[in-house]
Amino acid sequence: MKITRLILICIFLSAIYTEAQFLNSEKIVNQNIKALLFNETNTYYFINSIDIEIRKTGRAYFIQDSNNLLADCFVFSAKDSINRDQILFGIYKDGNIIWKSRPFISGKSYQFAGDLWQIRNLKRNSIVYLIFNLPFIPMGEEASLWIISWDGFIGEVVNEIDDNDYSKIIAEHYSFDILDVDGDGNFEITGTQVISSIYNEETDEFEIESKEVVFSWNGEEIGDNGINLPSVLPKNKIDAIISSTIEKSSGNYIYSYKVDNLENSIQSIENFSIQLEIDTVISSTTPSKWKFYNITNKKLLHFSSDPFYTFQNLISPGDSTYDFQFVSNFLPGITNYLLQGNNGKRSRIDEIIGNSKSGFTIGPVTFWDTLGTSDFLDSLLSSNTLLFNIGWITNQATSFKYDSLFNLSKTQLQQNNNNAARTTLQTVLQEVDVDSTSNLTSEAYALLRYNTEYLLEKIPLSSANLLVKLTNSLGNQIPASNVMYYEGSWKDAVNNGDGTFTVITTKPTVSIRMFYEYANQTVHNVPAQNNTYTFTTVNAAVELRNSSGSLIDAGTVQYYAGAWRSFGTTVNGVANKELLPINYSFRMTYEYVPLDKQQDISTNSTVTFSTVLCTVKVTKANGQPLSGASTKYYSGAWRDIGLTNTNGEAAKELLPKSLNFRAASGSVSQDKQQDIGVNNLVEIQLP
Repeated sequence: MKITRLILICIFLSAIYTEAQFLNSEKIVNQNIKALLFNETNTYYFINSIDIEIRKTGRAYFIQDSNNLLADCFVFSAKDSINRDQILFGIYKDGNIIWKSRPFISGKSYQFAGDLWQIRNLKRNSIVYLIFNLPFIPMGEEASLWIISWDGFIGEVVNEIDDNDYSKIIAEHYSFDILDVDGDGNFEITGTQVISSIYNEETDEFEIESKEVVFSWNGEEIGDNGINLPSVLPKNKIDAIISSTIEKSSGNYIYSYKVDNLENSIQSIENFSIQLEIDTVISSTTPSKWKFYNITNKKLLHFSSDPFYTFQNLISPGDSTYDFQFVSNFLPGITNYLLQGNNGKRSRIDEIIGNSKSGFTIGPVTFWDTLGTSDFLDSLLSSNTLLFNIGWITNQATSFKYDSLFNLSKTQLQQNNNNAARTTLQTVLQEVDVDSTSNLTSEAYALLRYNTEYLLEKIPLSSANLLVKLTNSLGNQIPASNVMYYEGSWKDAVNNGDGTFTVITTKPTVSIRMFYEYANQTVHNVPAQNNTYTFTTVNAAVELRNSSGSLIDAGTVQYYAGAWRSFGTTVNGVANKELLPINYSFRMTYEYVPLDKQQDISTNSTVTFSTVLCTVKVTKANGQPLSGASTKYYSGAWRDIGLTNTNGEAAKELLPKSLNFRAASGSVSQDKQQDIGVNNLVEIQLP
């Protein structure tokens, strides 16, 4: 507690010290300006100067100098100490007066007058305007504005001046305002002018009639022929993009928004609202110098720039702002956003809806929680159509896909097939993840994903009449491709999405068919009520042995299931694969020679292929062995066996089947066909 007090005391003393520095600096500058003016005019002036840098940090709502044309400057007004109705204006920097006006008639006041009211970028150009507010004595309750344009080098008084050297910009004291009246991005000077003032003896008061006016601007000067101030000033001259994302955390939804004010916008953005019907927000986060309001009676979640920092926190054309965020426990739906531009006048809440830029965004809505499953799917179908129409689903094919899936799920629910409906909705979630990279915006992704997840939670699993699953030879569950059951015709069982299937039937027994790795196995007379049936694969082993009975490599193995399917390649003479226990045709290919074999792996799961040592013996016409002759066999192409030895023989391990053989010596060759499974010695005599 003592430490906290000490910190507060230090902050307080620091503030006092900073303010003292500012006052001391201003006093010194005033003395310098007074001396400089006396040297130039031989006249003493009362000086009122403002340090622009101090004002930027301490009183920022007075300052708007986007191009820093007044960097390191003091702006001052100076009142003639003798002719007190005369005043001039100037800019001081680095010990010099870099610009000053001529003296003007400010009004006969015995108090010092010439308060700098605002520094503003009134027009959409690089010029900054210095606006001074001075008493105007002839009307007593009125004051006048003196307006100086400054481009960084040249200053010019731009308010019209009458024949008495008074400013023509006259209105009731403290009634002046700076507003973008017509929404063109340029700001006008407005004020309340007195039309008449009549003394009422009964009340002993003046009855004053007045009107709000806009002072005219002809491009060079601001005149006094004011027009009436319109009742509504446009705040919708905005072209913007609102993008949003949603994350789920601890059962709640975190809604985050980014506001991009495009370069072609005329106005800066000061208000961002979302039209919603929720009355509670768990928490919220705002950008720096913004505030959040949950305006339940207007059904608005409202982010507003803090008016104290009007020129520091607006979203200017070409800029963007993040960190608009709140947390809700309601599901996302399509709603409207409202954006209001800055025209110098803060909006009342009831003015937001009718005077703003609107468009679609996503936000928490309450109606999802009130819907049954069928109505929920109808709402998802309607939302899917709107998502495509507003461009959040980027192509028609993707929209049709979700339309088909939601309709299918609805039909399955109407058939009381909850498990099938759940499987279809699981497919939606899978497709949403795939499409999130290109076909869905973040808004469409959030709406489809989180609402589908919620609907899945509301649909219970159907009571399982017959649960069918598949395990491998080790007893581990593996996912089946499909399960069918026979009830007048073969029908698909319900895919539960976890590798198991459910057969829903009133029959006491059924035939069921398991599909796995392109093959299927059928069993009959399976009890169909409150039962679980498990199909089990076998670890089929296909081995390759040579004529000596040793395992050899490398043979390529296939099995037939509607087409020839890959089984694998032998490793250490064996290839393995989990298959349903039925009769298959297997094919071994070794040294380019294929050989087929059929076997029921339910009785013997090891399928053995064996080669024979094929010997080709080449002799001359006289029956003598011929050495050095080349020998080949044909399997898709002529393949080498080798050159004959001194005995006229060449040998190779080959699968036992009928092959064509060739022996050649010089220009002489001879072919012969022989089934080496019957006789593995192929004798060829060259003429």
